[in-house]
Amino acid sequence: MNHQKEKLVRACYNKSNHVSTKNEKLSVGDSGASHEFDLWQKGKVIGGVSTSPWLNKSGSNNTGGQDRAAAELLWLTLWSGKEKRVHILTNEEMAEKLYNRFKGTPLRKKVEILHFNLNTKKFVLKGILG
Repeated sequence: MNHQKEKLVRACYNKSNHVSTKNEKLSVGDSGASHEFDLWQKGKVIGGVSTSPWLNKSGSNNTGGQDRAAAELLWLTLWSGKEKRVHILTNEEMAEKLYNRFKGTPLRKKVEILHFNLNTKKFVLKGILG
């Protein structure tokens, strides 16, 4: 299910931004570390898609999803290329709280935080970190 959401997000992002991103595993740094980015087009954009909600079904914090969304920010800032960095979240609460948690922090690179509404298929910029 989440893989299908990621494909939908990527297709809509590509269409609305006139790019041709794909899912790609890339080397980061010189020591062999690699990460699979959900959005990648050389010279244009690099990004991640997070489909996790802020809270789990029982109403408690979804710490696993929150940690994965935060880790995606790390990977995006470790990338040394000139590509625009975007992190797209399909859960609005996750997008807002992730942005609010990290705004004002000294990230090395700017990262756009976007919410993608799965129903309307529209992107909303929540803010730019870094």
